[in-house]
Amino acid sequence: MIDDLARGYAVDGFELAWDRWGPDDGVPLVLCHGFSGSTHDFALQIEALAQERPVVSIDHRGHGRSSKSGVDADYTVEHVVGDVTAWIDAEVGGPVDLLGHSMGGRVAMRLALRRPDLLRSLILMDTTAWKFGVDDPEVAALATAFFEGLTPGTDFAVPPTDEDPLIEATTTTAWQATKAEHQAGFDIAAARALGTELFADRLPPVGDRLGEITVPVTAIVGELDGLIADHAPRLADGVADGELVTIDGAYHSPQLTHPDAWRDALRRHFSRLD
Repeated sequence: MIDDLARGYAVDGFELAWDRWGPDDGVPLVLCHGFSGSTHDFALQIEALAQERPVVSIDHRGHGRSSKSGVDADYTVEHVVGDVTAWIDAEVGGPVDLLGHSMGGRVAMRLALRRPDLLRSLILMDTTAWKFGVDDPEVAALATAFFEGLTPGTDFAVPPTDEDPLIEATTTTAWQATKAEHQAGFDIAAARALGTELFADRLPPVGDRLGEITVPVTAIVGELDGLIADHAPRLADGVADGELVTIDGAYHSPQLTHPDAWRDALRRHFSRLD
């Protein structure tokens, strides 16, 4: 089962769940999920992707099947960057094609700046090099207060979005049940610390360093993904070799709601490399 993630990688006191599918040979496609997500976010697509190339994925610290610490100080985006960098170096081997979704895209950009030798290419999916969240200061303050107010012993629940009906219509009930299980198991300390860092705009900036990323980059974004969709053209233009793919009618998770168009975008990316 894709969700079992039979392998583990120990780093910085955490046991990170990961696994590999597909052929032994070829450049691996590494999947790097976003805030509050897990490898399960890609589970419905991994089998198809692994028909053509090795596919590797990891659950970040505090997420999915990986271990949790309950300590806020253990959770920053830079911690996740360090985890993914060390894991690719030790277990996967570079160069890889790295797909980063949302927070995972920010992780991927930081990794590209830190260890370009580990990458053949980047796919930056529904992410930004600038500010996550919204431009409205009042709404941003409410989001910050929400994350800062999360308390131990409570389950983290993602606020409803316009994308939810599309996800319910295009995923199985079994997938939805596992998603709910992972959501309930998300470390509340990670939710509080990472959520505040992301949505209070406390991340180390990368927008002014995009030109240092020289590997081929495809920015994939849902047409309806708000501020992130507005940022996507700047993201593709800012890197040395960038291309933008916009998925019509999609929001933040096109791999779930528009899987055919999403896989076509990946094929287009790989055809550039070939």
